[in-house]
Amino acid sequence: MFKFVYMDNDQCSVAFEIKYSGSLFFCEALLQAYSYRVYFNNRYMADMEYDAGAGWIQTNGTLLPAATIEEIGAHIDGQLD
Repeated sequence: MFKFVYMDNDQCSVAFEIKYSGSLFFCEALLQAYSYRVYFNNRYMADMEYDAGAGWIQTNGTLLPAATIEEIGAHIDGQLD
């Protein structure tokens, strides 16, 4: 498993491997103005944002299982610490 953070022109991303639907994917979460745009193997999957009352929530895209949203959120949180 690997992680990296890439910062260029105020663009921040978090990247890691994730298992989804029985397959391993390269997941990248790109920081947007108020959310993260999530890609699996360079394919757009979802937008996510943090809600103080509900934690990480999906706001757009392919419906992902709650456990997947939580896992992605945990990786993002890990980079912010």
